Amino acid sequence: MKKKLILFLMIAIFNNHSLRLVTIDNKTNSDMAFSILNQIQQHEKIKILSIILNDQSFLSKVAKIIQFDLEFADQLEMQIKKSNNFLNKNIETKLCNKGFSLLLYLSKTNDNIKLTLKDLNSESIIIDKEFIFDQKNKILSIHKISDELIKILTGEESVTLSSIAYCKLVSPKQKVICLSDYAGKKEKIIIPQKTINVAPCWHSQAPVLFYSQFTKRNNRLMSINLETKQNKIICSYDGLNMQPSFSPDGKKAVLCLSGGKNSELYLYDYNLCKKYNKRVFVPITKNCGNNSSPHLLENGDIIFCSDYQTGYPQIYYYKKAKKTIKRLTSGHGYCAAPSYCPKTNNIVYTRIVNGTFQLFTLNLDNFKNIVEKQITFGPGDKHEPSFSPCGNFIAFSYDFPSKNPYKVAQIAALNCNSGNIRVLTSNQYHKSYPRWVKNAFY
Repeated sequence: MKKKLILFLMIAIFNNHSLRLVTIDNKTNSDMAFSILNQIQQHEKIKILSIILNDQSFLSKVAKIIQFDLEFADQLEMQIKKSNNFLNKNIETKLCNKGFSLLLYLSKTNDNIKLTLKDLNSESIIIDKEFIFDQKNKILSIHKISDELIKILTGEESVTLSSIAYCKLVSPKQKVICLSDYAGKKEKIIIPQKTINVAPCWHSQAPVLFYSQFTKRNNRLMSINLETKQNKIICSYDGLNMQPSFSPDGKKAVLCLSGGKNSELYLYDYNLCKKYNKRVFVPITKNCGNNSSPHLLENGDIIFCSDYQTGYPQIYYYKKAKKTIKRLTSGHGYCAAPSYCPKTNNIVYTRIVNGTFQLFTLNLDNFKNIVEKQITFGPGDKHEPSFSPCGNFIAFSYDFPSKNPYKVAQIAALNCNSGNIRVLTSNQYHKSYPRWVKNAFY
């Protein structure tokens, strides 16, 4: 029973399948693409030409990261060229006739980066600004530039300043926790212990990451404060201690505890513990099944995964007011690892289709008529999805068949609007369980 439980909850821990390190570039299926100055253009990306003026070796690297950032949402398309001078009016006119809407000049001034962004249609300057460049955190400095550009050009928040935590299998007996920028360009190991560390989860308020660590006796719940670098043992009961999900104010959490048997969901309430002056865990489920991946909603309801009805994991909804449980998925097949987005009121999860794990969504706006929607279709297993803070992207572990020598799963991101998938990480290490957070902790 214990072996089955661990396999169900931690299916990605020992997966070592193959991945092709590619970017899948499908055409957008969104109804409306971005257009500068609110001029809507159907199914057409805004074209930007970036001109590097000096220190071309350094600025070429900067421009490529900015290009990745701007193109990530599939609304903008950027090309990079080098020049010794600003372009003259005749060349600008030719560029405009070729479909370029924006001209972005990059230059280096002392230790900083100077940006000039020009609208070729109106011939107006949109940005003329010098950005501070921090040599100690170059990637973050460039992402800050992209963040400002995206806000000005689209009027929307970007994901460039967000972070992703994930697991990396270093050896059969060592799985570490890594932290990276959203694009996978700057990775650092934050939990290096020589054991199996799994299932990272973010606190809703504090700069704290929770994770589960395998010991000889159990699977204990740990935390690390990313500001103080302090590690703590949160709970170390028999069996599994894992996957806490926090209320928006951070004072309540639902987590999985097994006691060496099946995993049930328990509620931790800070105010209740303060009242009784001791740690209290209130049982939520008592179904003798394997319950996992809880998501505590603002109203106290819980989305989770369980196999208690069918023997295979399905997605369920616990309604706090009535203390009732409703199954959201059909009851057929294997459905697991739900992730909830409060901005879109959507759940994303993984389901097996013809032997391949694909991503599906459920929208909770019409709770009486919830329909499963498949959002990925290609080859390669997709595991442990996680919504970006804005809800426009989904990070997941991507196990793509390939002739590449590194036949291991990597972290990828799906654009929910265009359907494009970008593989963010590389190298020979199997990666799993990505968890997105809005802060730049890298």
